[in-house]
Amino acid sequence: MTFHVGSEVGRLRQVIVDRPDLALKRLTPSNKDDLLFDEVLWVQRAVEEHEEWQQVLRDRGITVHMLSDLLRTTVDIPEARKHILDGGVDERGLGPMATDAIRNTLDSLDTAMLARFLTGGITKREVMELGCEPESVVFHAMGPDDFVLPPLPNHLFTRDTSCWIYGGVSINAMRKKARRR
Repeated sequence: MTFHVGSEVGRLRQVIVDRPDLALKRLTPSNKDDLLFDEVLWVQRAVEEHEEWQQVLRDRGITVHMLSDLLRTTVDIPEARKHILDGGVDERGLGPMATDAIRNTLDSLDTAMLARFLTGGITKREVMELGCEPESVVFHAMGPDDFVLPPLPNHLFTRDTSCWIYGGVSINAMRKKARRR
């Protein structure tokens, strides 16, 4: 794929979107503020509206790329998978005794499941259901529904996380914790 951006106000030709899925299903009244949402969303309706929006884009000749497809393609690349897992499983949040076990458990997942958890998050309960129970005080102090990897519901919205400039890209640092990973 070749991309070229020559104007901020030119005709939109291609767009990356992601279908509302697990990350939005994880929004609750108790975590919505931390995840930068005003309200818990009706996920089924959000999916319907998103599909309508994609069709409007396609009807206007815009190529729609699905983030989930791009993420699965990326996670299939061994070096990329390693980079993503090394950066996503952070010992500062999970403790040094849990990091390797959780990282290896995630690495053992098939591509589709790993991609789903990377955007949708994964809880302690789900990690344990995968057979991983690290010898870690931090991990054992977590509640069963606490996030080992938090969901990324904000990736559905444009927040200038990247800026495409001719043949390159600038990845911008996000201010809010919910947008950083």
